[in-house]
Amino acid sequence: MLRRRLLVFPVVAALAWAGAVAGGGPGPASASGPATRSAGPAAQAPAKPDKVVIIVVDALSRRIVEKYDMKNVERLMTRGVDTPRGYLGHTGAVTVVTHNVITSGMLPKNMGWTSEGFRDVDGVLGPEGGLYISSNFGYNEMAALQEHAGYPHLSDYLDDSGKVFTVSPKGYAAYGLAGPGSPNTSVVTFTSGPTCEGQRYRMPTGVPAPPTYIGAECGSRYLVERDKGYDTLQFPAQLYPATDDRYVVGDEPAHQGGDIWATDAVLDIMDHEQDAWSGIFVSLPGVDKAAHMWGGVRDPEAATPGYDPMTHMRYAARTADAQVGRIMTALRQSGELASTLVVLTADHGSVAAAEGHWHGDFEPENDYGYYNWYYGDAENDVAYDRPQEALQPLVDTGKIGLTYSDSMLSVWLDDRSRETVAQVASVMEDLPDVTAVWRRDGSHYFRVSPVRRDRMTTPGERKWFDNKAQELLDTQAVGYGPDLVATLPDDTTYSVLGDHGGIQRASQRIPIVFGGAGLAPTDLRAEVRSVDIMPTILKALGIRPVYAMDGKAYALPRRK
Repeated sequence: MLRRRLLVFPVVAALAWAGAVAGGGPGPASASGPATRSAGPAAQAPAKPDKVVIIVVDALSRRIVEKYDMKNVERLMTRGVDTPRGYLGHTGAVTVVTHNVITSGMLPKNMGWTSEGFRDVDGVLGPEGGLYISSNFGYNEMAALQEHAGYPHLSDYLDDSGKVFTVSPKGYAAYGLAGPGSPNTSVVTFTSGPTCEGQRYRMPTGVPAPPTYIGAECGSRYLVERDKGYDTLQFPAQLYPATDDRYVVGDEPAHQGGDIWATDAVLDIMDHEQDAWSGIFVSLPGVDKAAHMWGGVRDPEAATPGYDPMTHMRYAARTADAQVGRIMTALRQSGELASTLVVLTADHGSVAAAEGHWHGDFEPENDYGYYNWYYGDAENDVAYDRPQEALQPLVDTGKIGLTYSDSMLSVWLDDRSRETVAQVASVMEDLPDVTAVWRRDGSHYFRVSPVRRDRMTTPGERKWFDNKAQELLDTQAVGYGPDLVATLPDDTTYSVLGDHGGIQRASQRIPIVFGGAGLAPTDLRAEVRSVDIMPTILKALGIRPVYAMDGKAYALPRRK
């Protein structure tokens, strides 16, 4: 029987690993197969890789890679197997969903939850039909839903050949990547920590407890400072501000947080465990945090009063890129790169609200954005009872159990009669910037409103909607998913100025890159999706799946 076990790696910036793989620029994709790119002499790779490193850079769209010149990420794309037409491939396009998709190969409709809202139709967590906010799930809640759905995780396949480690400053990201776990699996994340010499800290925790070399005692490098707001306690960042060094690097050199914290932990694991590990999965949250706070690629940067570069997009992108470089360098210097399959991807992209297309409210309170994200009284959170003005007509129907609003509007109804569904759908159709309203019936979403093409500003946006909207929405068509969904244009959010969740190209067009393991520089011409990562990994490792996955396994060309 398979045992549970995980592996994720953070992203770093150093360029030293570049010498490990020589290669030229990308070549055109052929009509019959992948386009290969020339590579210089390289050491003979083993027949099959036997280790896996997954680096998830949260919110990393391909546009962000290009705008902020992320050289290490671009180098992986050039030197490894890139997927220029790859995309996320599901909704909701959110962290709490995608991390689990990556290491399960299951679409949201088959994996246990589909979005930040969740209806417990089978009574797994409590009373049947109870409504929950999934980003509040701890390890036990997420494991219960994973086990109820019945599929294995990547950690289950890797567990027999070595230890698996998952590292993320964000707990629910770590638990999704890791799966339910086993004695041979270790999750490393954050929890509230001690007060040392008057300073409050966050400290590492996990399931089971982290290795002893990732210390939680006063003075440990792995404690990071709390009560730090930097320049984020103002609009728009105050909607979801940095209030400690969990997601940002911080200004304390001995206790750096965010992406550097995660990468330091990964490198410590690689150093201490050496040949004992078989998988490392790491999630880097810095880009995501900056994008939420400052509006993604519309970040005002130096125009911000009291500007601190450390909280903004350019710094976050360069920091994440540096972590990718550090990890690749460590693999090369240890001699592990040739036998390790490296996957670089994102859990979603980032939609940047244009002027006039942000439909949230703001009050000068930390984390007021939660009142834009949620309306309703979930079983595992406070009652969110201050809906933004734009959503008020929906609330006035009196039929709402829970809403989740980001770059898509999702509704779970108290009363799911046909009459109520029609009434609420009619109200949603008239909300600001809605392009279409969709009703779930079984395993399909049916469009119940005209398509507002006049709200889509470019031919490319309209073409993407025509080609992808139905496919993406149907990936969450299941009883625990939303009853009604409203799609929004490319540059629109209802929550914070930079967000995710919907069908927009900015949220869907993410990097999916495979490196290491003697792979030949290649562009796959297929539209590879996040759900395809897991079966592709198993194929590369020569492991036969024991469960039918939703994703497709692609052959990764290797050097001859």
